[in-house]
Amino acid sequence: MHPARTIRRLGLALSFAPIALTPVLAAGPAATAQTFFAPDSTAPELANAYLMMHPGDALEISSFGDPANPMQILHAFGPVSRSRAGVCRFTATQVFAHRSDDGTISWDSKPSNPREHAEPPYTMAAVAGNPCPKQNDDAYASLDDGIMDREIIAISNFWKETSGSESKFDAASVYLSLIVSQRVADAFAAFRTALFQPGGKPPQMQAIFRAGVDGYDLAFGDGRSASSNFFLSISKSGTGFQVLNFQTQF
Repeated sequence: MHPARTIRRLGLALSFAPIALTPVLAAGPAATAQTFFAPDSTAPELANAYLMMHPGDALEISSFGDPANPMQILHAFGPVSRSRAGVCRFTATQVFAHRSDDGTISWDSKPSNPREHAEPPYTMAAVAGNPCPKQNDDAYASLDDGIMDREIIAISNFWKETSGSESKFDAASVYLSLIVSQRVADAFAAFRTALFQPGGKPPQMQAIFRAGVDGYDLAFGDGRSASSNFFLSISKSGTGFQVLNFQTQF
């Protein structure tokens, strides 16, 4: 499951009290995801079938479960557009292939079995140069509905500055140790270490969710298609964003 889709179930709330997380992300098997951008002789049949009918889109195929007979989830990535403010966006939609008796494949967003669940479309966005990154780039994060360009830019700038400077990171999170348990404080210290470990791969921002007025919940993981492992609640003050809460799947 993509972190942007599963994290919505966590119901993160901006609060000075510790929040409880339901470990839904850790429950599922590890998944691998491949994104295809155009018909290719080496691509799976379903990818070529979709891309021939939808030029300009990309198709992500996430496979999990038994490697010999994996379960697959398909998401269509629409074309990327870039705003005047420099925010690149595209819409991701879960799609289903329906094969007719003559072998023809048709596509829509409804599963063949009405009891199966279809995730609603969601928006991916990144502050980036021109041209925009491809849809499978780790720069993209999933957005809650209604989050505007100015908010994305403000949060991206905040995270770029704080994750690039240990002193700025500590200043932004100076009050956290006063409002969380020692266990959470220890987990946050491990998160900080992962951010600034020389030669390591720092956690990537995967999702941005609104949490009250000028408050946001951020999800982080090892890449855009991996499970979210860390969650920060931030709120804007007169001096900038402050970290008010932290949770982890570990």
